[in-house]
Order: sequence, then C-alpha cells, then structure tokens
Amino acid sequence: MIFTKTLKIRINVPSEQETLLRQMTEQYRQACNFISEYVFTHSFDLNFFSLNKVLYRNIRGKFRLKSQLAQSSIKTVIARY
Repeated sequence: MIFTKTLKIRINVPSEQETLLRQMTEQYRQACNFISEYVFTHSFDLNFFSLNKVLYRNIRGKFRLKSQLAQSSIKTVIARY
C-alpha cells in the first residue's frame, strides 16, 4: 500500500533572489510545455530514456536549465500524461 502526503509550504526568498526564482520557474514551465508538445506530436512516446536522448540537450540549451531540472521536466511531463 502506498500513501501520498501533500504539503503546502511557504518559501521565504530574499528579495534579491526572488527574480531569479521566478525566471527559473518560468523556464521550467516553458520546458514542460515544449516536452509536452513533442510527446503529443510524436505518438505519445512516454519512455524517459528515449525522450531524454532526443530532448535533453535541446532543453538545456533552449531553456538554460541545469541538468537536474532538465531531467525533472521530462519526468514531470511523463507523470502528467
């Protein structure tokens, strides 16, 4: 049996870093939309390794996401489908 617990937390970010956080979350959102569009137009291939092979470098370059966020965006899209 698997239990899931969702927590709602407030993150206090110093004002000088708030802009950077908002930019990063926007880039992540755009990357997820890009991946979702790719999945939709390529017959719903939801295999992480094949998507990673095709999209990883493009995500890193186009959206300037660090490695962990680039891979996370692929996993997020797969989970949503």
